[in-house]
Amino acid sequence: MVIRKRTIFIFLFIILISSSLILLPKASKGKVKVYKVSVIVRGKSSEVWRIVKNGMEQAASDLNVNVSFITLIEDNSVEEQKELIKREIMNGTDGILISPADYSSLSKLIEDLRKEIPIVLFESNIETKENFTYISCDNYELGRKLANEVIKNGNTRSKIIILRSGFNISSEKEKYEGFIDEISLSQNTYEFIDLPKDEAEIYKSISEILKNQDTKVLVAFEPNILEIAGKAKKDYFSEAGLYGTGSTSLIISLMEEKIINAIAMQNEFNLGYLGMKAMVSEIENEKIKESKITSTTINIYNMYSEENQRMLFPIIR
Repeated sequence: MVIRKRTIFIFLFIILISSSLILLPKASKGKVKVYKVSVIVRGKSSEVWRIVKNGMEQAASDLNVNVSFITLIEDNSVEEQKELIKREIMNGTDGILISPADYSSLSKLIEDLRKEIPIVLFESNIETKENFTYISCDNYELGRKLANEVIKNGNTRSKIIILRSGFNISSEKEKYEGFIDEISLSQNTYEFIDLPKDEAEIYKSISEILKNQDTKVLVAFEPNILEIAGKAKKDYFSEAGLYGTGSTSLIISLMEEKIINAIAMQNEFNLGYLGMKAMVSEIENEKIKESKITSTTINIYNMYSEENQRMLFPIIR
């Protein structure tokens, strides 16, 4: 009996020592590296980037990243983005994840600074021959999908007003092109209206357009423009169709009120998550897997489907 107990004791002692040896290398590695990543968007409203930010924060939590999410004072300000990029580098960020405010004006700066620090582009691109990591959906296809939604809702010979802003932004330009190419296959007519920068002036311009009985459809590819158009349509009891992109709380509310007929949107949570994941891979000099961001149209009839609710209100772990 004594020999048996001694044998059991020795066996347990060996297991304990073995476990300690297995765990020792992990303990010796020390703390997990936490990266500092600066996210610079091209807009002033964090609400516009709500779902993208959720995706980035989820990825940051999963990948041990300390993220700074930076908005602008003025929408699509090139000069402000230039200053913010330089500031974040001086403050010791490990990488910059940016949605460029201009396709060409930021190209040289970003190309030059990329030699000093990892930079990943998301949502909009720059004019470059260099091989940058770029995370986005197919914006041309998104524009086509929105045009199809307009036609599907009975607009076959309508006058369509496209509210234009941000034409120097690659993602917006591609959406316009996709929309126009698709709508041109129908017998609808379209016209571009260039909007001022001041929000009060934008509201005034859109109000004047809505007073014109010939206007049957308005389209806005910038969320803040779609919000203003929605307010104007509601205030003037207009029956014009209203379509665009964006997923802010106000846009969703205006869809529920049937003021906005439909939106086209990419999977913004995945855009944010995969953008942050690509950023970490860039910092660690690892190969980045090709990622496809899907897009869809959401209208007043399908917005409550389980799939679309997940797109509009993703669950954060």
